[in-house]
Amino acid sequence: MLYFTYINGQSKGVLHMSAQITETHYKQRVFAVDIGTRSVIGLVGYYENGKLVVEHGEVEYHKDRVMIDGQIHDIDGVTESIRVIRAKLEGASGQTFTEVAIAAAGRSLITGRARLAQQIDETKPIEKHVIDSLEMDGLQKVYTELLETSPEMQDYFCIGHTVVHYYLNEKTMLSLLGHKGRSIEVDLIATFLPRTVVDSLYAAVSRIGLDVSYMTLEPIAAIEAAVPANIRLLNIALVDIGAGTSDIAITKDGTIVAYAMTATAGDEITEALAQAYLMDFDSAEELKCRLREQPVQQYKDIIGIEYEKPTEEILDQLSEVIDLVAKNIADNVLDKNGKSPSAVFLTGGGSQIPRLNQLIAGYLELPAERVTTRDMSNIPNLSVSNFKLEGPEVVTPIGILAKALSHLGRDFVEVFVNGAGVKLINTKTLKVIDALMLVGFNPQQLIAKAGRSFEVYLNGRKKTVFGEAGEAGEIYVNGEPASISTPIKAQDRIVIVPAKHGEKRAMTLGKLVHVHAGFKVNGAWMSTIVNLRLNGQATEGDLLLADQDVIEFEQLETVADLRKALVLDASVVVYANGMVVEDSYRVADHDLISVEAGIDAEEAAAAQVEAAREEAAAAAVVAAEAVETADAAGEVEAAEFVAAEPAEPAATAADNVDAAIAIVCNSSPLVLPRGLVFVNLFDYVDFDRSKRQGSLLMTHNGDPISYTRPILDGDVIELRWV
Repeated sequence: MLYFTYINGQSKGVLHMSAQITETHYKQRVFAVDIGTRSVIGLVGYYENGKLVVEHGEVEYHKDRVMIDGQIHDIDGVTESIRVIRAKLEGASGQTFTEVAIAAAGRSLITGRARLAQQIDETKPIEKHVIDSLEMDGLQKVYTELLETSPEMQDYFCIGHTVVHYYLNEKTMLSLLGHKGRSIEVDLIATFLPRTVVDSLYAAVSRIGLDVSYMTLEPIAAIEAAVPANIRLLNIALVDIGAGTSDIAITKDGTIVAYAMTATAGDEITEALAQAYLMDFDSAEELKCRLREQPVQQYKDIIGIEYEKPTEEILDQLSEVIDLVAKNIADNVLDKNGKSPSAVFLTGGGSQIPRLNQLIAGYLELPAERVTTRDMSNIPNLSVSNFKLEGPEVVTPIGILAKALSHLGRDFVEVFVNGAGVKLINTKTLKVIDALMLVGFNPQQLIAKAGRSFEVYLNGRKKTVFGEAGEAGEIYVNGEPASISTPIKAQDRIVIVPAKHGEKRAMTLGKLVHVHAGFKVNGAWMSTIVNLRLNGQATEGDLLLADQDVIEFEQLETVADLRKALVLDASVVVYANGMVVEDSYRVADHDLISVEAGIDAEEAAAAQVEAAREEAAAAAVVAAEAVETADAAGEVEAAEFVAAEPAEPAATAADNVDAAIAIVCNSSPLVLPRGLVFVNLFDYVDFDRSKRQGSLLMTHNGDPISYTRPILDGDVIELRWV
C-alpha cells in the first residue's frame, strides 16, 4: 500500500513492500532516480512477461560536493545532476517525464513496530480496502506511540512501512485477501525520517518541474532487488553502503524485521585518503575507486607532486578508518538482530572498498564467504539494455524502479488539509485522522491545556488557583464542524485550527477572599472581611497574588464579631434594619446596621415598638378616611354629579383608593398605603410592646421575612409575640 502527501504542492509517499504488478500495467514506463551523495543514477523501465526490463540508464556525478552523509546541502547542485539525467533519458526513450520515483537514505532514521487487530464480518471475503485500512490504523498506532516518547517525531515524516506478519483468527497468514474470518491482525514496522531530509529531496526534483510519483527508503529498495522473497526465510542482513550512509535491513522468517543506519560510509575513506596524501576531495575519491582494480596506484597531491604507491600500502594507511566503518555496520546489525545473521549482503558503491567485507565478517564472527557483495548479476528476472553500469551501485536504483512499478494502478483520493493537497489510498473508510497523520499533525494539538496553576494559603489552608481554560482546537470538513473520526471523501477540504492554551490566571486578593462592601454601619459601607494581611503585611484587596502567598483575615458573621471588630462594649445598642438585634444575629449583605452608645437595649426595643404602634394607628385612621371618602365619591358619581373643575390639580378620593392596599396581618384585615416594605410594617401594626413576651414571630406569606421585601395587595403576614 502506498500513501502520498502533498506539501507545498508536492507529493510524498509511503509504501507497503508486498505490492504486486498487474498485467494491466505491463510496459507502462517509470522514470526512477537514485540521488546519491556522489552521483545520481537514473533508470527507465517497465515490466514485461514477468521480467523487470531496464530499458535505459544513465549516471551523472555531482560537479561539487553538494551532499554530505546523505543530506543535501546544495539543492541547486543536485537539481542540475537530475536535470542532466532527465534530459539524457528523455532523449534516449523519446518520452517526456513529468514524474519521478525516488528514495531517501536512512539518515537519522527512526523506526517503530506495532501490532493491531480488528474484528470483521466473518461471512464476507476480506477485500483489499479492509487490509489497507488495517495497515493505516497500524501506522497511526506506531506514530502515536513514538510521539509519546519522542516529541521530535512531530518533525518526522513516515517514509515507508513493512508488514512483518498478517494474522487471520490469530493464525499467521502470508496474505489476507479473499479469506474469511472473525478477526484480522497486522504486525508492521514503520520508518520515519526528518522532514528536512525529505523536503530537500522534493525541492531538488521540483525545481525542474518533476512531481514525485513514488518514494521509498533506500534499504527497502535495495532489499527488493538483492534479496528475493524466496530467500527471506533466512536471517540475512542487507547493507547498502553509499558515500554518505550505510543503510541496513534485516530479513527473517520470510519478511523484513528491522531497519538501521550508520553515518559512516565511503566518504570516511575518501576523507582519510585526502588527509593522508594531501589530496583534494575529488582526486581522493578517484583514487579510492581504483583501489579495487590496480595493484599499484599513481596520484598527484595538491602541490602537483606525483606519487606511485602499492595499493596494499595505501590500504594499510586506511586500515583504521576502514575498520571503523566495518565495526559500526556490524554493531548496528547485532543491535537490531540480537545476534549474528546467517549472511550479510553488501550493495552500493562503498561495498567495493577492499578488506571491508572481511572486517565485517570478523566482527560478526562469520566466515568471510558469508559476507558478500551483490550486483546486477544476482537480481532474478531482470533484463537490461542501454546501461553501462552493472556493479553493486546499481542494485538500489533497480530496486527503486521495481517498487515504483509495483505501485502503478493504485486507487487514490485527494483531499486538502489547510489548503495543501493530500493523496491517500482509497480504503473506503478514510477519516480525518488519516489525512492528519500524513501531514504530520499531532491530534494532541487539538486539546487545550489550562494555564499554569499556583497555590496560596488562606488562613493556613492550601488553595489552588487554577489557570485560565484554553480554547479547544477545531476541525472543519467543507465548512462544517467535524472531528478526527469524521469520514472524508475525494476533494473534501479539511481545516484544522490548533488549540489555544490558557494563560496563568490573574487573581487578586480581594477577588479570592471576596472582599466587598457587604453592609452599612451608621451609613458607611463595611466588608465582612477585616484585618486582611498578605504575607504578614496589612493590605488592600486589589493586589495580584503570586505562588505560595500567605493570606490571613477575619470574617464577620454575627453582631458579636462586629462588636469585636469595632471594639464595642455591651452598653452599645446595635440595630439591624431598624430593629434592635442580639449578638447572635447573623449579619447579611445589604443589612443597614446602626450602633448607639449609652442606651439600654430593652428600653430601646420597647421605645421602638411604641413608636411603631403610634405611627400604625395614625396610618390606619388615614386609610379608613380614604375608604369612606372613596365610598362617598362613588355615590356622587352614581347620581351623575359633575363637579366643577378645580382651579389647581388636587388629589381626589379615587386617587387615595388607588394608593391603598389590603392585607391580612395576624389573621385580621389591614389597609396600608402602597409602596411599603416589610420594615415599614412596624409603623402600622398594633400589639403589646410594653415588655418582651417571648419570641417575635415574623413571616411573610408563610416565608421567613426580608426587611426590604415589598408588601403587596393580598399578602398574609404574621408579626406578633409567641
